[in-house]
Amino acid sequence: MEEAEKDKRLRSSIIKTVVVYFIVQCATFACFALFGKFEKVLDMRFFTTSAIFHLAIMIILLALRNDFVSEYTGQKLEYVNKANKITLIRLSTLPTLLFLVIAAKEHRIRIPLLLLVVFIFVTDFLDGYVSRKNHEVTRIGRMMDSASDYSLLVVLSLVFQYYNLIPAWFLILVLSRLTIQPIFMLVLAIVRRKVEPKTTWMGKVTIASVMVLYTIEILGMLIGGLPPVLKSCLEWIVGAIVVVGIIDKIISFVSSLQGKNLEVGEVENSGRDSDGNDKKRT
Repeated sequence: MEEAEKDKRLRSSIIKTVVVYFIVQCATFACFALFGKFEKVLDMRFFTTSAIFHLAIMIILLALRNDFVSEYTGQKLEYVNKANKITLIRLSTLPTLLFLVIAAKEHRIRIPLLLLVVFIFVTDFLDGYVSRKNHEVTRIGRMMDSASDYSLLVVLSLVFQYYNLIPAWFLILVLSRLTIQPIFMLVLAIVRRKVEPKTTWMGKVTIASVMVLYTIEILGMLIGGLPPVLKSCLEWIVGAIVVVGIIDKIISFVSSLQGKNLEVGEVENSGRDSDGNDKKRT
């Protein structure tokens, strides 16, 4: 009976959290729309897309609520903890970001949009810090963290190509890196009947480097464009990092497929390294 009550409280917490985030995203978009004077252009399309997106998040989280388990105590949570709420901010903002970046091509909202993008990137580091400090590492948190990172970069990569801010080869490279992750996880799930979300140190470097490049690209938009030589150098450097990240992911996949132990630099499924220090969720 007690477990049923805990599950009920968790379901209620999930529903309330997602609903509140949907309302916040609608309010955020409304503020941008009023500032950029395009409230009559994208409002209904945004509202419909965001509503469907948040409903999907709610359904998925409710289906996976058994993964709301603390990796420190092994106990199931009764509510969505602070670290998971921060990660959900990043997921919740994706439709808003997509519509605002498209609107920025014709409306003067680039400066506040840059602040929003920087804020989203900051949450990627903040949720890991909070999860370590408050011992809030959960399996669902690690899954959401990876999903939000990949989804964010897919959206930004497609939009940046739309604006011709990145070359086609860079888009293909980034999408290739982001695509192999779910494919490898699917193969592991089929072959080994079980898969734990994990990442390598190089994987985090890859994601972070692309985020930094995109932030610089947006800054370039505000000042009328980056010098061509600097822009090309940055893209080739980050492109090389992405290639190394792809190789690293393939090596990690082969190791996992063979059932070997995690290599040095990989995040343990327990959320701690060999010395017992907390690691950032993946």
